[in-house]
Amino acid sequence: MHRVTILELEGLVMNGLIDDFKIIDCEVDKKKRYSKIVAKLRTGENVETQCLEYPRISRIYLVLVKYKDWGKTLVSEEITPEMMSGITYDLDLGKNEG
Repeated sequence: MHRVTILELEGLVMNGLIDDFKIIDCEVDKKKRYSKIVAKLRTGENVETQCLEYPRISRIYLVLVKYKDWGKTLVSEEITPEMMSGITYDLDLGKNEG
């Protein structure tokens, strides 16, 4: 399983690249509970976050739920040729210098 940061996970969710995610406990003692988020990518690969205190990871989980719903509308919009015509790629920039 590949470890990702919270920011990377948010990006994956917003771009519609995650099928499902859940909270898994890492460690529970009398004083604190540590958990992580495990997500299944559309490729079938699983990724996980680091273990964090449960209140923090549960808030992140709720944000991911909102991002997943929001991401559906972002990803479903079609990119038109007019939009693409305004995008330039500077991949050959280094070859022509010097």
